[in-house]
Amino acid sequence: MNGPIRRVVLVLGIIFLVLVVDLTYWQAIAADRLRQNPRNPRVELTRSGQERGEILSADAVVLARSVPDPLDPGAFRREYLYGSVYAHVVGFSSAMFGDRGVEAAHATLLRSRRDLTTSGILNALLGEDLRPRSIQLTLNHELQATAARVLGDRRGSVVALDPATGQVLAMANSPTFNPNALVGTNAAVVWDALTESPDGPLVNRAVGGSLPELLTAEGAITLDEMDPRSALGIATRVAAAGQDGLMMRPYVTARVFDADSDQVSQTDPEPMTDTFGYEAALSLYGESRPLAVRGARDRPGEPAGNSGVAELDAGGSAAWFFGVWPAARPTIVVAVVVYPGGPGEIGPGRAAAASIGRAVLAAWIEVIPPAS
Repeated sequence: MNGPIRRVVLVLGIIFLVLVVDLTYWQAIAADRLRQNPRNPRVELTRSGQERGEILSADAVVLARSVPDPLDPGAFRREYLYGSVYAHVVGFSSAMFGDRGVEAAHATLLRSRRDLTTSGILNALLGEDLRPRSIQLTLNHELQATAARVLGDRRGSVVALDPATGQVLAMANSPTFNPNALVGTNAAVVWDALTESPDGPLVNRAVGGSLPELLTAEGAITLDEMDPRSALGIATRVAAAGQDGLMMRPYVTARVFDADSDQVSQTDPEPMTDTFGYEAALSLYGESRPLAVRGARDRPGEPAGNSGVAELDAGGSAAWFFGVWPAARPTIVVAVVVYPGGPGEIGPGRAAAASIGRAVLAAWIEVIPPAS
């Protein structure tokens, strides 16, 4: 082979090698990045064609589900059956704005893997179950609905915890938003209004952070910088005071089920490394006292709690309340924080916080069956 031919073969070989490397990079290494790029029109087509599993409350009420899109037989749209009531916990799954809340924390489990991607085809050939899984939360529907209703339009939040396990029994915020509006035809307009609103409807005031920071992938609440003046901060510390100082990590994901309704996994209670004794709770929230709560007279043990006013780092004050039942060894801790709409509203805010908290305690007492 003469020199010119060798050079042509060498150049062709180099070109072929570059093509192989380039194809390998884009098909294997960068495939996921390309697939998730919002400018890729196939992303929306893939998402809309993937069914997602249900999200249920602790008492098996369906909170979110996928339904066939009436305008496109091959697509699904996400439906949030209780709208704003669970917005800051369940979150949303939007083709335009991504996933938030539980929808984001468990997106891989909730999303069907039946698609035409390389991994999807390989998984199907290997006989894997590609159907979506469902998530059951720790939130009690009756308690959550009550918390959202009594909080109403007041700026604030409500959290109810099981002090022995850390399960979040209710978490309501106001102002809130309707996640259904973020998967509809006017989603972009709604999103702009939410993100530009000075009221911050996407902010999860119960935790003290924005909606994307609510959950870890394991379904536990992110607590690295939890404000002790937030509803979750108050509830967690009061709960620890009632458990001999043992702080349980709050979490909202109870169980994962496959498409045949068989349990795949569950979240086990996890103690935190910190302890928080009764004296420390008193220093922050004051001595508890008996509470008048509807329905409590017919049950053993009495409710107790306290209310007050806390100064905020950004200036101004917020009214807070905590209540427990029964006082001796609580099965529930309720915390409420109400932010005033303007100067001079601290008094009404404090009364409102106590009224909200008592209503949530009463709802729990009605939910729990009497001891036999």
